[in-house]
Amino acid sequence: MDTSSRILSYGEILWDVLPDRKVPGGAPMNAAIHLKKLGLDVHFTSRVGQDELGDQLVSYLEGIQFQDYYLQRDGDHPTSIANVDMSDPNDPQYQFPDCAWDYIELDRPMKDLVEEAEMVIYGSLVARNEKSRQTLMKILEGEHRYKVFDVNLRRPNYTRQVIEALLEKADLIKMNEHELTVLGEWFFNTREDEATLLKRLRWRFGAEVIAVTRGGQGASLLWQDDYYRHGGHQVRLVDTIGAGDAFLAGIVNGLLRHEHPREILSLATALGAYVVSQTGGNPTYDMEQIHQLMEQKDPN
Repeated sequence: MDTSSRILSYGEILWDVLPDRKVPGGAPMNAAIHLKKLGLDVHFTSRVGQDELGDQLVSYLEGIQFQDYYLQRDGDHPTSIANVDMSDPNDPQYQFPDCAWDYIELDRPMKDLVEEAEMVIYGSLVARNEKSRQTLMKILEGEHRYKVFDVNLRRPNYTRQVIEALLEKADLIKMNEHELTVLGEWFFNTREDEATLLKRLRWRFGAEVIAVTRGGQGASLLWQDDYYRHGGHQVRLVDTIGAGDAFLAGIVNGLLRHEHPREILSLATALGAYVVSQTGGNPTYDMEQIHQLMEQKDPN
């Protein structure tokens, strides 16, 4: 694979409802937008209601000139909203009522996108409902597509059984440090040091790459059997929405550009840091500021 590879990002699209505003969101949509900004060939697919909120999401994508999307329209289920509790700005909490992206169908346009894709990005949230989960598992069939799994444990929207099935499909896994702790307790009943735990996950599930975000403490990366760590970047925190999605886009970008893992981790952490210093999950990029962040001395 390289930068010409077609990427398909599958999953939720929604409105994050904050105390003072609502902003477009959903990890798969955010990741797709960041990948597009990095110059990659990415398509996004999901499902919205036949309602005003759905129309507004379409207008949002068109307004930022992201036109490589396919959104099914659902007459029975509403466009998704996520009620966000920002009591702890470092760890926002989300509530997701039943919504259109719980019912994504593998229709003809979706099949066409899947057939063209060389890489698929997916998360666990869209797998909470049987309908969208069945569609996802069909998309993940076969060995010829590279599969990127964004672990996204939002209680009560997951089960160990579903997460394990999604891990088994993945070539690249991204999670945060809290999710790594959960997986370690589930599968190994242990809290070993991070490098050892990531290697055990790799040996169990066969993923080539595992990335872990650590908030303001940076991130780590297991690239095959080599472990890398970056201490993060110093920025003024505005909000953390979308930071993990930008980080994931940075990892995928580096993978497709065949960069060294240290360089990949440097860009990915800088992208995440830049996003937390801005408002919303998809701010306008200032690559000069991002490169300045990359030039900061790694505190590790």
